[in-house]
Amino acid sequence: MAEDLYLDALEALNEERRDDAIELATSLVKAEPDHAAAWALLSDAYIPTNRNARLSLDETAKAIGATRFAVKLDPRRTDLWIRGAHLMRSIGCWEDALQWWQDARHHMPKEAMPLVEQATILADLGMYDEAAERLEQLIAENLDVGPSQNARIMSLLKLVRRAATRDRAVLFRPWEPNHDGWDIIRLRMRRGPISETTIFLMTAGPALLLLVLMAQNQTQHGLTGLCLVSLAILATTIIGMRLSARWHQQINRPALNLVRAMDVEASSGHVLIPEDIRISKLHAVLLQRTPLSYQERVLKIVERGRDWPKGHLPRLPDFDSHFDELGLIEDEEEPDMDAFEDDEEGGFGEQE
Repeated sequence: MAEDLYLDALEALNEERRDDAIELATSLVKAEPDHAAAWALLSDAYIPTNRNARLSLDETAKAIGATRFAVKLDPRRTDLWIRGAHLMRSIGCWEDALQWWQDARHHMPKEAMPLVEQATILADLGMYDEAAERLEQLIAENLDVGPSQNARIMSLLKLVRRAATRDRAVLFRPWEPNHDGWDIIRLRMRRGPISETTIFLMTAGPALLLLVLMAQNQTQHGLTGLCLVSLAILATTIIGMRLSARWHQQINRPALNLVRAMDVEASSGHVLIPEDIRISKLHAVLLQRTPLSYQERVLKIVERGRDWPKGHLPRLPDFDSHFDELGLIEDEEEPDMDAFEDDEEGGFGEQE
C-alpha cells in the first residue's frame, strides 16, 4: 500500500501535477513518518521546476520542514542538505542556515562543504573573524577540497584578508545602532544602486567610442593600423571592466551595507532598520530584488514590530558540536505533522 502510494506520488510529480504529488506524499508520511523517500519527494513537490516560479513564504516553510525530516532519516543525501540551506537563505534565515550546516557536520565530518558554506554566510553577515576561523578549520582538520570549492575558498580568503587590513570601526555591523554605516546609507537612500554595466559605460564607453572611430580611419593604413587599434580596444575593455568592478563596490557601499542590515534583520526576526531608511527608495529597490518569500517574511517582521534587543548579537551555533556527538542531529523525536497544515503565521525560524 505504501509503495503504491509512493509510486503514485512520484508519477504525479513527474507529470508536473505538484498539488496531487503533495497530497499523496503528505498522506504517505502521515501514515509512515519514517519513510525517508516520501519526505524527499514531498520536498521536491513543494519546489516548482520552473525557475521563474516564485515560492511563497508558506510554501518555502513547508519545503524546509519536509527537507528537515528527509535528511534526518537519510543524512547521506547531500543534495537535500544543499537544498535546505538554499531555502533557508531564500527567506533570510541565515542563522538557521549556519546551524543547518553545523548539523550536516555531524554526518559529514570529513566534508569541506559545510565549512565553506558557513564561512560564506559569516562573511556575508560581516563577521569576518568568525569566517576566517571556519576557513582555518579546513586546514586544521585536513579536509579534502574540490576544484569548485577551492575557487570559493580563495575568494573568501581575499575578502577576509582585505577586511583584516581595514579599520574595524569601518566594517559595518548593523546591530550597532550608532555605527557610521547607517549615515553612509542615508547619503544615498533616495537613489537606487548603480549597476556595474552603467559604471562601465560611463567610464570606458567614451574611450571605446573614440577607438572605434579611429579604427574606421585606420583601414586606409592597412592591417597593422587596424590591429593596433583592436589591441587598444581590448586593453581599454579589460581595464574598464576591472575599474568598474572596483568602483561598483565603492559607489554602492551604501546599498551593500543595507543588504547586510536586511539580512541580519530577516535572520533574527527583530526590527533593526530605522524607519526613515525602510521607506526610502534604496530599500524599496533592494527588497524588490529578493525572493517573494523573503519579502513576505520581512513584512511579517515589521508588522510584529519587535525591536532589536539592546546588546543582542547574531546567534551562532556551537561549531565544535560534531566532535562530541558524531552522527547525531538534535531534533524532534517524531515529525510534527501540524507543520504541513495551513500555516496561519506563515513564518519560519523566527526567534522568540
